[in-house]
Amino acid sequence: MFGFIRLILILLVVLTLAYGAVSLYSREVRRAKLKRRWKDKGLTGDRAAFIQRGLRQYDRSFRRKLILLVYIIPLGAIALLVYVINFM
Repeated sequence: MFGFIRLILILLVVLTLAYGAVSLYSREVRRAKLKRRWKDKGLTGDRAAFIQRGLRQYDRSFRRKLILLVYIIPLGAIALLVYVINFM
């Protein structure tokens, strides 16, 4: 049992690192798209405020919440394997 708990803790650390990396990458991609949109449309005004507004919208978006699947899929797969091996 102790080995299983240690495995889960190590897995959570690795998944947290993966979540952080994917989250930062996704945010940078969104920032680049906002900069490109500003340039393509030839907008005037405060560019930094435009980007901050866009990133606030992104933080509340469903796409941002989908990154949580980094945790859900592997842990769900392990739970399913434990169930199938032990109870079927």
